Amino acid sequence: MSKRATLAGCLVVALSLAGCYQDEATLASPAGLRPRITVRLTDSPFPYDSVASVNLYIVRIEASTQTNASDTLGTIGDWTVITEPRKSVNLLAFQRGTTAFLGAGELPSGQYHEIRMTIDTSLSSIIFNSGAKATVDWRNHSGTNEMPIYAFVQYPVNVPTEGAEIVLDFDLGRSFLFDYFGGGSFTLFPQLRAINTAAAGAIAGTVTTNYGAGVVPVKDAGVTVCDSACSGAAIIATGLSDATGRYTVPFVSAGTYVVRIERIDRPDLIAVVTPNVQVRAGDTTQLSVSLPEAGSNGAYVRISGPSSVGVGGSIVLAVAVGDANGNPIQHPSVTWTSGDTSIAMVFPVGVAFDTIASVSGRQPGFATIKVTSGGLADSIVVQVVAPTRNGSVATVTVMPESASVALTDTSFSFQAQLRDSAGNSLSDRPVSWFSTDTSVFIVHGYGLSSGIQPRAAGTAFVRATSEGKTGQAKVTVH
Repeated sequence: MSKRATLAGCLVVALSLAGCYQDEATLASPAGLRPRITVRLTDSPFPYDSVASVNLYIVRIEASTQTNASDTLGTIGDWTVITEPRKSVNLLAFQRGTTAFLGAGELPSGQYHEIRMTIDTSLSSIIFNSGAKATVDWRNHSGTNEMPIYAFVQYPVNVPTEGAEIVLDFDLGRSFLFDYFGGGSFTLFPQLRAINTAAAGAIAGTVTTNYGAGVVPVKDAGVTVCDSACSGAAIIATGLSDATGRYTVPFVSAGTYVVRIERIDRPDLIAVVTPNVQVRAGDTTQLSVSLPEAGSNGAYVRISGPSSVGVGGSIVLAVAVGDANGNPIQHPSVTWTSGDTSIAMVFPVGVAFDTIASVSGRQPGFATIKVTSGGLADSIVVQVVAPTRNGSVATVTVMPESASVALTDTSFSFQAQLRDSAGNSLSDRPVSWFSTDTSVFIVHGYGLSSGIQPRAAGTAFVRATSEGKTGQAKVTVH
């Protein structure tokens, strides 16, 4: 790789996948810097045990220093190509922190507000263990086989004159949803974020639970790192514990987070939510937890499982029941009901004494799924999402169009309204949010809504980008 004096930051780009991130796994690279793209494997609802390969044909990776690289009219601005791998990578072949080298490139030094990865959907695929090719709705509305995926940039990615290490984190488990709209197919909702490793740390620890008289590790515990309460828009990164209960969530920007740890398929174990987790650049914050068993307060009924499904799709919920002493009942008698069967229907699977139920989406809306046993009950609200529209995003409008926010106000939020060329509302597209001046405020959100965190008095714009179209709102912090 050539050295272009002090005008360029040298970048090496690679792809990796880590279901359980291994601290010792490294990538051989040229002397100096190792910027790389890291793809990290996460958990449910991706059916890992049934899939042999997830193949992405990566065309190019680009970055832009322009805060208006995609303006409100959709005009593409100054994009700089970092590398053009033009090759297919099986994401499942690169687990536990190993990496796949994609190429090397140079960038002019500066702050990069937008980063995107373009894939060729016609050359990408998911293959089952049987060798059959899965049906995938890539939701590619570009008009060509090439589909750009825009990264969520929490802070501008700074490339100094001496170079930098940049990581693109592609969350596989949250990106490919199986059977979400039915038909046994995958639907792509890409979750991609960009991080400057010089400004990032990690969170690591062990997940256990008490069993009998001893302490046992919890395998496949989901670790969710959030800006605030762990709703979809506030999720920053996720991880998964290994057979020993160990987990590492790498490449977390320095800051304060909420961390939720749970086994979503184990309603007998209670999630642990830890606020005010401090992450410092270059450090690993230790956070070990013990998941309490349900029943500490006596009899119980607890539901766990996903909280959204597409129209025509189905999800699985589980329930655990305990007696008056808090001991789990092995074969409880339970009854499942839906608060609105026109939106979602629920019926027990039957192979596990009705403790497992399937919820199918019928039309967009919200339905409360309730389970009762004896005199106790628990419920979960399930959102049913409309199928994907075929049109591409034509306009993005950020609402409200302007706001005056106090420096101490951390609850103000914005909404992105996406519409196609016919004016139809689009609600199922990835949206990346960013601030034009992070010294005034930063954003936290990935989806149709985003909050802001004021940092200093001043004026800047909050911008939302979807499929290359951008909308903005003026924000004054006082």
